[in-house]
Amino acid sequence: MSRWFAILLLLAASMHVDCAQAQSGSESFLSLYVDQASVRGEWQVPLVDLDAALALDSNRDGDIAWPEIQDRRQHIEAYLEANLRILADGQDPGVRFDQLSFGSRQQQPFILSKFSATAANAVDSLDVDYTLLYELRPEHRALLKVIWRGAGSQRATIAAPGGATVFSRADLKRTEFAELLGSGIWHIWIGYDHVLFLLVLLIPAVLRRTANGREGADEFAGPFLRVIAIVSAFTVAHSITLSCAALGWIVLPGRLVESLIAASVIVAALVNLLPRTAGASGVWIAFAFGLLHGFGFANVLSEVDAEGEPVWRTLLGFNLGVELGQLAIVAVFLPLAYLLRKTRFYRTGVLYGGSSAAAACAMFWLWQRAL
Repeated sequence: MSRWFAILLLLAASMHVDCAQAQSGSESFLSLYVDQASVRGEWQVPLVDLDAALALDSNRDGDIAWPEIQDRRQHIEAYLEANLRILADGQDPGVRFDQLSFGSRQQQPFILSKFSATAANAVDSLDVDYTLLYELRPEHRALLKVIWRGAGSQRATIAAPGGATVFSRADLKRTEFAELLGSGIWHIWIGYDHVLFLLVLLIPAVLRRTANGREGADEFAGPFLRVIAIVSAFTVAHSITLSCAALGWIVLPGRLVESLIAASVIVAALVNLLPRTAGASGVWIAFAFGLLHGFGFANVLSEVDAEGEPVWRTLLGFNLGVELGQLAIVAVFLPLAYLLRKTRFYRTGVLYGGSSAAAACAMFWLWQRAL
């Protein structure tokens, strides 16, 4: 157990380092919205990078104030224009910079520049040639997104200048749906509270009640059907509330939802400590608290950039991704649990020790989220 705990700590530390490195990199975000013949753009560029290129801190006090940005607006827009070339169906639509503002993303200040262009006819393809900052920041990358109104969206990452990146209506082919599917899988895997809740419910599924309490099941069919029942109850419940929340029918405060999700893990873990908890006894817990977890998934879905996609396809893609992620977890857990079901390690270490550890973690989450 100590070896596994050390491995988990090492993985967590590496993920933290990776996240810290990712946040410290030079990254800009360029979104292009195409509606018939008009193209509208929003371009977020880190303030620190623009300062390195244009020396915006005119009084050299280490703090770039809005008046300093306003005074250099023409220089900023000229620099941006010189490093971005957009062609609509091979023709220059005439990009006009309309607005410059200041904001922050992940606690990092950035300049938001909005621009527009109008082509002669309805736009079917865009050529985007992006060269900003690469001479100063070789590690710089640009995250590009093109939103075709009513059709979907496309993404690309430019890590070095290398000619134009082409976006076309004809090449959409539901790329957004595949990304939503992947996003659902990823968010169930990194949603440690959702995963822990599901695993705690599955622990007793390989056990059966006896006159003396509970013991390991004799055949695989029983645990398999119980797991299907538990996972199905959880899936149906969170799909209902995910849909209601995504459609705006029911909206709950994020802090309340996250706190109640932590409480659901505590309840499920404590139920495992009762001497008669076995088999599919967690079905009703899975359904009841699955309704809460659906609101948690909805909070994540609200952060997923799916603009341009129909709501039903956004919900379907993300929810299918969540289910595939769940099935992958179950596919790993169930065979191992079944093999170990009659060992003291499982009946004591996993059932009692694991459930107690899960309850302790969830209590900490509840305290952290509620306060």
